[in-house]
Amino acid sequence: MIKRILSLTALIFSISLSAQNDSTAVDSQKDSTNSSLNLPIFSTSGGDLDTDLEQQDVSSLLMSSRDVFTQFASFQFGAARYRMRGYMAENQMVMINGVNVNNLETGFSSWSSWGGLNDVTRFVENRFGNVANRMNFSGPGGYTNIESKASSFKKGTRVSYMSANRIFQHRGMITHSTGMLQNGWAITVSGSLRQGNAEKAPQMYAKGTYFNAYAFYASIDKRLNDKHLLSFTGFGAPIEQGRSGAATMEAFEVAGSNYYNDLWGYQNGKVRNSNISKTNRPMLMLTHVFTPSNDTKLSSTVYYNFGKSSLTSLNWNNAPNARPDYYKYLPSYFYMSGDTINGDITTNNWATDVNVRQINWDKLIAMNQANLYSEPGNINTTDTRARYILENKIESLQNYGFNSVFNKRKDKLFLSVGLNGNIYKDRKYKELVDLLGATFWIDVDQFAENLGVDSEFAQNNIDDPNRKVKEGEKFGYDYSVNINRGELWAQAEYNLKSVDYYIGFTVSDNQIWREGFVANGKFPTGSKGQSEKVNFFNYGLKGGLTYKISGRYYVTANGSYLTRTPEAANVFVSPRVRNDIVAGIKSENVLSGDLNFIIRYPGLKIRATYYYAQINNQTWLRTFWNDNYNNNVNLIMRGVNQTHQGVELGIEKTLFTSHVLQAAFGYGQFIYTNRPKMDAWQDNNNTSLYTDRTVYLKNYKVGGTPQMVTGLSYKYNGKKFWYAGLSFNYFDEIYIEPNPDRRTAEATEKYIMADREAYKLVTDQEQLPSYFTLNAQAGKSFRIKSKYYLRLNLTINNLLNNQKARTTGFEQLRWDMANLGTFDNKYYYMQGITYMAGINFSF
Repeated sequence: MIKRILSLTALIFSISLSAQNDSTAVDSQKDSTNSSLNLPIFSTSGGDLDTDLEQQDVSSLLMSSRDVFTQFASFQFGAARYRMRGYMAENQMVMINGVNVNNLETGFSSWSSWGGLNDVTRFVENRFGNVANRMNFSGPGGYTNIESKASSFKKGTRVSYMSANRIFQHRGMITHSTGMLQNGWAITVSGSLRQGNAEKAPQMYAKGTYFNAYAFYASIDKRLNDKHLLSFTGFGAPIEQGRSGAATMEAFEVAGSNYYNDLWGYQNGKVRNSNISKTNRPMLMLTHVFTPSNDTKLSSTVYYNFGKSSLTSLNWNNAPNARPDYYKYLPSYFYMSGDTINGDITTNNWATDVNVRQINWDKLIAMNQANLYSEPGNINTTDTRARYILENKIESLQNYGFNSVFNKRKDKLFLSVGLNGNIYKDRKYKELVDLLGATFWIDVDQFAENLGVDSEFAQNNIDDPNRKVKEGEKFGYDYSVNINRGELWAQAEYNLKSVDYYIGFTVSDNQIWREGFVANGKFPTGSKGQSEKVNFFNYGLKGGLTYKISGRYYVTANGSYLTRTPEAANVFVSPRVRNDIVAGIKSENVLSGDLNFIIRYPGLKIRATYYYAQINNQTWLRTFWNDNYNNNVNLIMRGVNQTHQGVELGIEKTLFTSHVLQAAFGYGQFIYTNRPKMDAWQDNNNTSLYTDRTVYLKNYKVGGTPQMVTGLSYKYNGKKFWYAGLSFNYFDEIYIEPNPDRRTAEATEKYIMADREAYKLVTDQEQLPSYFTLNAQAGKSFRIKSKYYLRLNLTINNLLNNQKARTTGFEQLRWDMANLGTFDNKYYYMQGITYMAGINFSF
């Protein structure tokens, strides 16, 4: 398939290049990268794009970064976990210098990979929805492209500091750019430090959390001549973060805080978090820009993305559960059995003893040190076998890629053709971080020790049985997910006096396989080595038109149909221990469209939109602990369909040049539309628990995001370079994500006739209460001696300090049919009042 793509690309390139004979040569006084291609670049940092109407295609401006609704979604609705149109992140493409940086396994883009590099990632072209894309073939969520080559920046230095009480407390950043020098070189470097320590800053909301991060960026451009430019860009952002988790309402209430965090506790009097995530995945890019004429451009990039991400967590063997909010440690566990005495004692202990409601590290260490272990024939030993450990789940990435984009303008036609590919390998394994006072940990599956007659059955690695694991060593599982991908795409745009239209297509070939590096005792012949290679041939078509009623009124219509590879994490039944592939897995299908009415005056901007999308044939895989089987269970839904439809309205009105009023309204209906089939597998057994069970999911709401949002804002721009504003935001139609196992006939058959209240408790989907926020922002700029600039800015969110708003939640996959209140829903609360205050100096 990749060979067919290469052949087709060569043919298209040769046809396109043959049309260049009458092209005008590039003026030698101009930068070869700035031709009349009119590629739209939108900066979120400011600048009135209305002044550029004569220089760019009208259609490229209509859903830009300055779109009112998009601005609200990005800067005002984020605290509510709002997702535009209910789309998950795989529906929007994120690019850096035209290179797609969405993760091949998940489809998501990890913005943390360049977090803290605000100075060099602020030039952003952002277009949402089904839109033309001259750099790649994007889906229903549109695309974001960060232009970050050295020659993109003007000469100068910028130093900044920010104080906040959100994810970090302090941020320092410095950036320097030479601009394009007369000798053809341009160099830009940037670095930052972000730091936040909850122990030293009690204003941080979730106790036990912290955040430390660095970031670096370097880009060197060399203009070889008027037609050739070489550009190298490298960046990375090492991050370490102590995390917080969701909790049940009971845990919040008995802990006396809506920001209760069960992931930390005291060790020797010091706060210690059990869930620490670390990420360090730098990216290196080398780009060649060839501009043979003023209306032709070929940009080719090779890149390498590599590094590790990890997450620590507690593990235990033959020991009580270490999580402080385990359901048997909560008051309700005793009250439900009629034991009011122990229920009251537990309630009091949670309120008064921090070592009860948080992890008791000292107790875990003491239990380890008391667990003496004697080898046969040697009873005089001081070795201790760990009952508790802190382990680290690591993913080590190597992603090689290339991307080539050809752009050509010929009269009223604009042609874009692209070819890209990846060789991707993500190795996943565990390391032992801390033995917590013990001497060793034995590398066996404790939950499989009594399930097999063969002694090898419980071994995580049958080639090294009963291995004593020490700190820093691998254990448990070790495998890689491998993806080879190639894509060819093309797009043609045509501009007429009253109508602009475009059409595009894509074809791609994706190959996914697993490779195991250890033979697991439960699957001795199906865990080590390579799995079957699963191929997904995908394609897509999209198109749209803009009807220019006048120079200020436009109607646009866009649509697309595409297929795409399912998430690699959903391809394998239990990728940690075996090569088995989910039966009948296929590509997803996405059909989407939108209709927009747009008004653009110098002092008035309006967009009204209706959108519709079907995302069908999705595969859904989740793993959870099940007491009945004393092991993890993998739930797999096949053929999951969703519909997303709704309206968006954005209005901006400027009054008397200084007063700006903005309003945004969005109402959507994001629902499941079919009854998918579900399988369940025990993690340590190759026999399914059940197959083809019907899930009555139709008409349930897609959870995790408000489906109705409203925003109103006022901003005053002062004459002496200062501004201030207020924003009011309202959120409603917020639903908990449903547990599919509770929406089956088998789960409800005992209640459907006998107990209607219990039936509703099992099947009803919870809607969270609506809430609102009030945000404020202000800033001031100073110009010193005509060449220095000092800028101050302040943003305050949730000005009224509402700490009762639940932003989202989920139903636990683990539930007890006999005791429906045992595993309640878990929630996240929105932070109270937060601020960010910054100062930067440019020269």
